[in-house]
Amino acid sequence: MLPRLGLALLVSVVSGLLLAGLAFPLVGGAGLAAKSSADDFMALPADLTAGPPPLRSRILAADGSLIATLYLQNRVNVALSHVPVSARQALVAIEDSRFYVHHGVDFKGVARAAVTNAGSGGVRQGASTLTQQYVKNALILAAPDAAGQRAAVADNLQRKLREARFAIALERKLTKDQILERYLNIAYYGHGVYGIGTAASYYFGKPVDKLTLAEGALLAGMVQNPTRFDPSSKVPAIRTVTKARRDTVLARMQALGLLSSTDRAAAEAAPIVTHLHPVVSGCENPAVRAPYFCDYVRRQLEETPLGAALGKTRAERQRALLAGGLTIRTTLDPVVQKTAQTAVDEQVPRDDPWGAAAAINMVVPGTGDIKAMAVDRTYGEVGARETKVNYATGGVQGFQAGSTFKAFVLAEALRQGIPLSLTLDSPQTYTSKVFVDGSGGGSTPYKISNAGDSEAGVFDLTTATALSVNTYFLQLEERTGIEKPIALAESLGVRQVADSTDDRPLGPNAAFVLGTDQVSPLAMAGAYAAFAAHGLYCPPRAVSQVLGPDGKALPLPQQNCTQVLEPGVADTVTSILRTVIDGSEPFRTGLRASIGRPAAGKTGTIDNSKAAWFVGFTPQLAASVWVGRPTPRPMEYVAINGRYYRSVYGGDIPASIWRQAMSGAMEGVPVQGFNGPDLTVARGSLVTVPDVTGQPYDVARQTLTDAGFGVVPGGSVAAAPVPYGSVGYTFPAAGRSVTQGATIVVYMSSGRAPAPTTAGPTPSPSASGSARVTPSPHPRPSRPAKPGG
Repeated sequence: MLPRLGLALLVSVVSGLLLAGLAFPLVGGAGLAAKSSADDFMALPADLTAGPPPLRSRILAADGSLIATLYLQNRVNVALSHVPVSARQALVAIEDSRFYVHHGVDFKGVARAAVTNAGSGGVRQGASTLTQQYVKNALILAAPDAAGQRAAVADNLQRKLREARFAIALERKLTKDQILERYLNIAYYGHGVYGIGTAASYYFGKPVDKLTLAEGALLAGMVQNPTRFDPSSKVPAIRTVTKARRDTVLARMQALGLLSSTDRAAAEAAPIVTHLHPVVSGCENPAVRAPYFCDYVRRQLEETPLGAALGKTRAERQRALLAGGLTIRTTLDPVVQKTAQTAVDEQVPRDDPWGAAAAINMVVPGTGDIKAMAVDRTYGEVGARETKVNYATGGVQGFQAGSTFKAFVLAEALRQGIPLSLTLDSPQTYTSKVFVDGSGGGSTPYKISNAGDSEAGVFDLTTATALSVNTYFLQLEERTGIEKPIALAESLGVRQVADSTDDRPLGPNAAFVLGTDQVSPLAMAGAYAAFAAHGLYCPPRAVSQVLGPDGKALPLPQQNCTQVLEPGVADTVTSILRTVIDGSEPFRTGLRASIGRPAAGKTGTIDNSKAAWFVGFTPQLAASVWVGRPTPRPMEYVAINGRYYRSVYGGDIPASIWRQAMSGAMEGVPVQGFNGPDLTVARGSLVTVPDVTGQPYDVARQTLTDAGFGVVPGGSVAAAPVPYGSVGYTFPAAGRSVTQGATIVVYMSSGRAPAPTTAGPTPSPSASGSARVTPSPHPRPSRPAKPGG
């Protein structure tokens, strides 16, 4: 501890000599200024409030391998005990040989510098101790803005006095080794490298504890002027002065008795050889294997509640990522990522002349862990095919998902008790009896057609799904209603993309079943993963743990998995979606997705092939594939990857990408089967036909529709005493038990009494409980189905 009398003496000496010898040459009147400075010295603040220096953060894959490094300053803190003694001695010898003797300010050094500077008429020799140098660097880091940073290095008396005041106070608070450790971790070594640990890795490709005597001396010599003494330079003159500087450090070490002449000679004889290991910050680094996943992780931590432990504001969380020394452990599997990236790159090359792009996400059912996220683009903003827009998460405003949304209507239909045997006449074009076309505020009946030249016919639920029959599914949506399938999809994490971090509800319109909402491919992978997990939905998760610089885990929100679908319903959906990939011919629109093991999925194609999808799963992994143009344009009459397409369907390129990626991801993974369909769910439930006799047609239709039935008019019948224009009866008749979703034929009374008959009783419409209107046998298409719908 510095005695109080000694402190007062030091203050006086420091103040006078700093002014007279360091800031200016000796001039008349300096003594009066020195006295004033001495009086003010003790009034200066003494507590250095600078926080820890910025530390770089790491994003790691699930196996611990590095994905990316993030930093404001490329720095890794090291403990002093890890720094070789020779490297510590080298720094002290060349920068502050009296470090372990003085008390923060070396007044002998100040006096010596004052004499030297006075004799030269300028400032030729400094006297800053390592403690003062640390203080200056800490003040630079603590400065709130550029003006504060300039003040921290200003060549004036006020700055020098402030440094001295802080240095003296710091030496009374910390040990010498603590100060030395802080200095070694804050010092700048050129090329954006901060701290001796980072410098050892950057220049020599080794950990700091492996530094040789010659290497430690070289780094010690650099801190005075890293640009001038640059060992990585190819300029002969710079290499010459760098070696001379290193040898000066070695000579100084010998002069101080820290080094023998033999060791000095051996170190001086060592050539300067560098093995550069630059570390580029951010997801833009070309070495980053999963740049779009890296981008997703950053955004999740910066912009969503996931990063709440990093700070209250986005700015605070961003600084924590770039300067907090965090270790971010993620769910990414490097092997699965590689196969996913290869699949999108090979199927839709980055230089595709038509401008097509592809993205894939792979998610684990039952956990939500994201194993891969790949886009066939270079992450950046320079080249024509470079972008930072993440198509795997929906880009800026999401993508229409097409017929992949039929799975939600299918699942809701099964939940409501509609059987797999529900058979509907599905023409090429169908005008809804329930929904209106709300586009532009219109009120005309909603009308859709089947994709391409798909066959019309009579289909049951399984075959209509496999063939992706639009007109069947609109009739199915008439039975389920719109609100409940929308609620189901949203409970499975699917919402419209509003921007990179926000979303909005799905649109309540009849086109829901055709996937007209703008959604995220990642969300679709998560939703389909719930089918594989027997109805358990787990939101897609990228970050499993965040460790602070001390190695302690920061609190993260718990993964909130929810049983959204009954297991029997989810398993029955899966059994139907299996037919899309591995069903019997010709009902295999996802044939190209077949991987030789149990798999299920659904194709999706947007109008005019503006985009195409395939979303599918095995019991162990789900994946969504999107192919389209960033600015939606038809993919018709195009050649992609050397193959011509009249139209790109979901069963074409997307299914091929899915197969290639999933085959690679599943290699070596034991084959696991799906549960079969739940027979109770498959059979559906029986319900009673409501009695709508005597009601106007519109009222009766609404009553039956609200009860989940399909409704078709049966014409006029003699049903007096029911008055004209009211419902005479239905078929099946009121009170009969039929399967949920059955079609009810409504007959209107003509007001006349039935004609008498003597030929025996005419079969009443109530004599049958069949829900089938068209009794023709189920037709098979006359030619193979299109690969996706």
